[in-house]
Formats: sequence, C-alpha cells, structure tokens
Amino acid sequence: MNYLMKKITLAAVLAMTVSMVMPAQAAIQSLQFAGQVESGYYNGTSYQGQFSFDDASLLASGTELLNLSSLNFNFGGSLFNLGTPALADATAVFQDGVFTGLEWSVDSNSPAIGFSLVAGYADTSDAFFAYDTALGLSGTGSLAYAATVPEPTQSGMILAGLGLIGLIAARRQS
Repeated sequence: MNYLMKKITLAAVLAMTVSMVMPAQAAIQSLQFAGQVESGYYNGTSYQGQFSFDDASLLASGTELLNLSSLNFNFGGSLFNLGTPALADATAVFQDGVFTGLEWSVDSNSPAIGFSLVAGYADTSDAFFAYDTALGLSGTGSLAYAATVPEPTQSGMILAGLGLIGLIAARRQS
C-alpha cells in the first residue's frame, strides 16, 4: 500500500510539473453569456447565448481576434446565429491572451432590431451590449461570460476513468 501511494504521488507531481512547463493544448472553447438591458425601450429584458471558437492560433500577444465556429443568441424573442446578416464576422477578442469578450454587430435593417456585443478593453468587466431598433429606440445592457457546463458524456467519461483507476489500485492492493 505504501509503495503504491508513493508511485501515485510521484506520478501526480510529475504530471503537475509537465503541465506547468508544457503549454496548454489548444482546443475548441465554448462559453455562455448573459445580461440584462439597463436602459431604453427594452429596459429589464434579459438575453443569453453561447458560442465556441478554436484557440489553436492564439499567440497571447497584443490584440487578437478569433472567428467563432458557432454562435446562438436569444434577444427579444428572436434567435440570432452566425447565419444572421451581420455587419462583420463574429469574433472572440483577446488582449495579451486574456479573453475580453465578443465583437458582433447585426444591422437593424435586416431584423427589426440591431445590436452589438462589444468586448471589454482589458478583460470582460467592461464588455457590454447595445441595441437600436428600426424606430430609433436604443439602449445598453450588461454582459457576463461563463464557461459552459460539460456535456453529460464528458462527465461520464471522467467518472468512468476515475472508477477504472480506483479498480486498478484496489486490484493491485489485494
């Protein structure tokens, strides 16, 4: 038992050391965002969405824009996505490797309402949402980001892996 615990501890220390020295592997990142309109005609209306992007090309230096691979946004009873006519491509904005928010604007001439998701300057704390209707009604709102909850299949795989490690350790012990 004592020998097994020493091996497990050594492996954990080695894995942590390697993870600190080796850069994190790039992957598809998925985030959720939500907020509430704080002024104008839609005051009090909440909105939410989710998006994903591949951070493989992220250099963590200066301002970087990464195109989104998916985007869904629900506002005012309408669902918007990457297929919605927009003024520019939807991008995830980074400043020196720190995510600062989304940049995406939809013109009020396409749907009845136009809006912009605006990234923050140094981080997401000053990111915001702004809208303008075809009738000239406008306002702004808060914007907060959070990592998406892992899919149930991912959680199941993690639990299965931990269970397998426990079974191997118990079998070696007996």
